Amino acid sequence: MGRLLLLTGEKASGKTSAVRRVVQEVGHEHFFGFFADEVRRNGGRWGFELTTLDGERGTLASIDSSSTLRVGAPNSAGIGRYGIELGFLDKVCVPLIRKAASQADGKILVLDEIGPMQLYSENFKEAVLSILADSSHALVFGTIVLRSLPWSDDFKRRPGVETFLLDKRNRNSLARMMSLYLKETIRPS
Repeated sequence: MGRLLLLTGEKASGKTSAVRRVVQEVGHEHFFGFFADEVRRNGGRWGFELTTLDGERGTLASIDSSSTLRVGAPNSAGIGRYGIELGFLDKVCVPLIRKAASQADGKILVLDEIGPMQLYSENFKEAVLSILADSSHALVFGTIVLRSLPWSDDFKRRPGVETFLLDKRNRNSLARMMSLYLKETIRPS
């Protein structure tokens, strides 16, 4: 069965920054996967993009999107601020998750994040669940949404999933602890 070590916390608590720090401290060569990042334009939030550790980038959500899948505070017409674009997530990131579930090369999957936008993708949810299959030996380090969402709440309770509450007071010590643990995990026997 796979194992997921997931940081959770309030928005802007530093989850993605902590994961990036751990990857840097442990060594980029021990990881594959992707990050979710905020995209800012003209001083404001424009949307979100996904970036693989190999440098591929794709939009996850933007204010310019014509997608009918919408999230964020609604405008005066009641339409969510960001349109969700699942193309890059499904075509590039989901195969990385599936690769983690089926491989045993010792690399750690960075999965940033299991969040409300990503959960619009059935392919994403199925791939994440496949990590917990009996035949999977995947080790995943990433982030998951803190606020209550039915799918993610259920996922957090599954065997093999461990969550760690990150906040501004503990983010440095928690990142350091994760770095030390993952370095020990990848050390050759």
